Amino acid sequence: MSTSERPALDYQDLLARLADVVYAVDVEGRFTYVNPAGARIFGRQAEELMGRHFSVVVDPDSLPDTAEHFRLGMEDPQRNPFFETRIRRPDGQVRELEVHAGSMYRDGELIGRQGVGRDITELRRLQEELAEKTSRLALLDDQQRAAMDVYRRLNLMAGQVAIDPARVERALEAVEGSFRLETARSLGLHEDLEIIRLVADGYSNQEISDRVHLSVHTVKDRVSRIVTKLGARSRAGVAVRATEAGLL
Repeated sequence: MSTSERPALDYQDLLARLADVVYAVDVEGRFTYVNPAGARIFGRQAEELMGRHFSVVVDPDSLPDTAEHFRLGMEDPQRNPFFETRIRRPDGQVRELEVHAGSMYRDGELIGRQGVGRDITELRRLQEELAEKTSRLALLDDQQRAAMDVYRRLNLMAGQVAIDPARVERALEAVEGSFRLETARSLGLHEDLEIIRLVADGYSNQEISDRVHLSVHTVKDRVSRIVTKLGARSRAGVAVRATEAGLL
């Protein structure tokens, strides 16, 4: 088939069928084109975006970096970077976007930037879940090693039960405490066991502050760290996560 016989591509139709965002902005950063997928991911009508600055769709926390990528692209039109940004929809939902941007020319003159954005929100969520599960597996491995040590000690004490039961009970308590401390140390929480117990029991930051003799601000920071380290997402989940980890 000769070149003249090849069917012409319907670019508008192709752009409309893409699942990725396709956009164009002028030299001031104002939208001149957004495909249907972009409008859907941005949570707005394409017509609503025309002539408006890209900052209207970018999450405020991501705006400085996104604006810097745009500025550098305008200063050096040969830049075709991949970068990540966050989109905030009118309903408050945040989407993660990986963008590959480039320059647009007309008659040899730079007229703006264009790019393709891939929604990687679900990919990021899966990566976070994988990282959390990997961390938990590492913790379980540490716990397994500690459990084997406990088992060895129990075997050594088993023969002494009839001779001195009270001594064995004290030893078991010591082993349990050692196991709990080792688990906490592996999480970087060995100095926070008392705070973990108090949070799990429902105490407020002020009440914890009074009991452990630390400032409320310090307690707040340490509780936040505990929630993060345990993957509890909130104070309410600390008791469950800490029990699963063997800290309570």
